[in-house]
Amino acid sequence: MEKPKIFQIVLLGIFAVFILIGLLAFSGKLPLPTSGSDINYGTVTLWGTLPASVIQPVLAEKLQSEKSISIKYVEKNKETFNRDFVEALASGTGPDLFLLKQDEILHTLNKVALISYDTVSERTFKDTFVEEGEMFLRPDGIVALPFTIDPLVMYWNRDIFTNAGIIAPPSKWGEFYTLVPRVVIKSGDGTISQSLVALGEYVNLSHAKEVLSTLIMQAGNPIVVNQGGLLTATLTTSNVTTGQNPGTQAINFFTQFSKADRDSYSWNRSLPSSRTMFESGSLGTYFGFASEYGAIKQRNPHLNFDVAPMPQAEQASVRMTFGQMQGVAVVRSSKNIAGALYGATVLSRSEISGAVANAAGLPPVRRDLLGVRPASAVLSVFYDSAPIARAWYDPSPADTDQLFRGMIDDINSGRQKISQALTVVQNGINGLLASYRP
Repeated sequence: MEKPKIFQIVLLGIFAVFILIGLLAFSGKLPLPTSGSDINYGTVTLWGTLPASVIQPVLAEKLQSEKSISIKYVEKNKETFNRDFVEALASGTGPDLFLLKQDEILHTLNKVALISYDTVSERTFKDTFVEEGEMFLRPDGIVALPFTIDPLVMYWNRDIFTNAGIIAPPSKWGEFYTLVPRVVIKSGDGTISQSLVALGEYVNLSHAKEVLSTLIMQAGNPIVVNQGGLLTATLTTSNVTTGQNPGTQAINFFTQFSKADRDSYSWNRSLPSSRTMFESGSLGTYFGFASEYGAIKQRNPHLNFDVAPMPQAEQASVRMTFGQMQGVAVVRSSKNIAGALYGATVLSRSEISGAVANAAGLPPVRRDLLGVRPASAVLSVFYDSAPIARAWYDPSPADTDQLFRGMIDDINSGRQKISQALTVVQNGINGLLASYRP
């Protein structure tokens, strides 16, 4: 038999290398290009609920010199986003990228193409983005690259505090007990005309679930944890050191302010929503998101208010607040996966995500940008709040909202004790979590 010639051997070797590279790239073992200088990815479409007036000018300016890709942003209605998204995917007209909220992670996983750790390493991810962004990390890849962070902060009425002789807003939750009698104004029949804090009721507390989540997490209960590969609710779990249940402590504190026979009485369900009452100038403190600052100012230009970090638990070892986060996710059914992946990395760059945050009046989601202190007194509070923002894996925002509301209503009405109500919520969340893995 004739021996193979050297040329044939080399040629077969080259073919074998190309086949191996192709298989590795397809399986995600090799990183896709993060620099598109020699590749034209075409146009990719990004869906989100952020105003187009915020996103489009940034993309137009920052992508002028980007020759490898064009990103088209489409603003969608918050209320109908999920329905529109599912219908578009079913008809084959869906986007290539979308802005994914942290509380939509679980039930959107099957629509996302995970970003390989070969493309963005876990170390790079953690060094680049604030800690809440780690909710997007999974063992098999990255669900989304963090894009915006909107932390919960405390707005406070400067005139109300000044008139009560209070120099500064509270920084600890325990301070509210002593401040209530100095601020709350009630008529002879007990009607509240001026309040200090909207705690104790659920139905008229803006962002009630987020405020409750903040109290529970600050007390030391993460609400949902990963146990042996399963997501599990922890609301009834006691602290191994103290033997006390942080969830019980948090809910007990929360409900004190709606009890008419207590000195801490400051709120009831007959009052307007907390934001409405704050905007009218009759509420001393309001717990809202950083993104609400401009709207509050516009609603009442004469309101003399300021912003402060979210109050903290008395004995908390780690400062914490709630944060709404959005990340850029790649749509699994995109007809241009490579372009979508490159587009996601482009959008996460400091010059783009930073410009979007600035245009939206939000703190940046990147650590390098947070290290540059803003001159604005308001933004400085937002910047301080972004690194301490946290959230939890919410399996169904609408369903868990009803669970939290039922818990507070049952406790306030005396139908259930706090421990019983927490057990009901925990069982409900676990039921919703049953089909999800972290």
